[in-house]
Amino acid sequence: MGNGPEPATLDPHQATGQPELRLLGALVEGLVVRTQTPGRVEPGLAERWDIDSSQTRYTFHLRKALWSDGSPLTAHSLVASWRRFSDPKTAAQYSSLLVAVTKGDSVILGQAPPEHLGVRAVDDTTLVVVLERPTPFFLDLCAFEPFAPVPVDTIDKYGPEWTRAGRFVGNGPYRIASWLPNLRIQLEKNPYYWDTSAVAIPRIAFRPIEDQLMAFQMFRNNELDWTFHVPPSRLRQAKTLPEFFSAPMYGTYYFIANCRQPGFDSPWLRKALSYAIDRRQIVNKVLQGVGRPATGFVPATEPYPELDILAFDTTRAREYLAKSGFSSSHPPPQLEILFNNSETHKNIAEVIKQMWKAYLGLDAELVNFEWKVYLENTRNLNYPALARASWIGDFADPISFLELYASDNGNNRTGYANKAYDSLIEASRRERDATKRLDLLRQAEELLLEDMPVIPIYHYALTEMRTPRLKNAQPNSLGMYTWKNLRLEAPPEQP
Repeated sequence: MGNGPEPATLDPHQATGQPELRLLGALVEGLVVRTQTPGRVEPGLAERWDIDSSQTRYTFHLRKALWSDGSPLTAHSLVASWRRFSDPKTAAQYSSLLVAVTKGDSVILGQAPPEHLGVRAVDDTTLVVVLERPTPFFLDLCAFEPFAPVPVDTIDKYGPEWTRAGRFVGNGPYRIASWLPNLRIQLEKNPYYWDTSAVAIPRIAFRPIEDQLMAFQMFRNNELDWTFHVPPSRLRQAKTLPEFFSAPMYGTYYFIANCRQPGFDSPWLRKALSYAIDRRQIVNKVLQGVGRPATGFVPATEPYPELDILAFDTTRAREYLAKSGFSSSHPPPQLEILFNNSETHKNIAEVIKQMWKAYLGLDAELVNFEWKVYLENTRNLNYPALARASWIGDFADPISFLELYASDNGNNRTGYANKAYDSLIEASRRERDATKRLDLLRQAEELLLEDMPVIPIYHYALTEMRTPRLKNAQPNSLGMYTWKNLRLEAPPEQP
């Protein structure tokens, strides 16, 4: 399969991108696993669980499980893993998700040691997690790859190099057989996986192919069985082919603004650029109708409908530009769009550049880097204006999107900080009433779109090419797959 860029990391506590999380979905397994129904999970490493009447104490009953090297995996392994996840020294990108757990907030801020985190092993097969307050999406969190167990002893032995082939230890249906950088990551069936008899495909080769057109051509030449992105220039053709597959995703494509840069440190320029984007044209012309124009940041999910705020309004765009103090004769010091190598990103950036020139008289510069450099630059706020970004919900709840832009979130790559926004996010975490909680999140999203550190453009849909021989490849709402469910029929005999 063509998996996009070379993975930046396979450490579950450091990975954030789809190329990494797809691989990790085959290599590790959490207490529970996702299903095709949003908010529904199935047993994974835990064969069952109990929730007390307060909805804050979860008792997980684990299977007798093994790591991929055959050593025992116990509830104590989970405790050590979650403590590493929470430790500020790990600098885990998703550590803020642990605020749901007792003392999680204090631990990730370095105010308490990881041993104070509300997770403990009663014995080898019983894990107890105590939450600060009822958290309706907590089981969804437990299916997310950073919550899966990691081999702390192996990590202590090898340090950052523990993810290399021959060292990586996981507990998923597959394990790493070999890794040739920028060529292929070969996975093989994990004989120690608890449900190994259900794993039908013995080997999967993940090919890091950043060029979407090349991946499409390789698929058409029978060099790939599956590729996850169809380039815009081939979408019209792909949609006529039986191998094409598309489905909605709980995800958003957007631009982020560096709110610490001159001109972008107030909302007026950001809003001017947003209202000068014709999102419908981008979806219809660039994406060939695959996807939905964004009218809010968070995609719709039951019971949280999408906000209807964003619009294409050139009059308002010019008014906001005037308020920013900039104009076509006095442009911003650097109007630059940073993106990682991809035909899709390039085509979208070029069309938006044309819109800004036509409607605002502003010239934008396009800058692209390979995946790892792009990640490093955005993570360090090393970009002067805007950068392409995207988010696929880690679980089916709006907090998965909205907590990103809390001022202390590790995935906030904008420099945006608003105490009122932080307060709404924190209040939503404390609110026990489900309706009031969603209302707080809606207020937060409205404030986010008023400040506009993000410029949503469209909501994702999967665009894949896959061999008809591939069976049971049904994605969940987050666009991920349960690898052990896949089946690959034998190729037809040649005459």
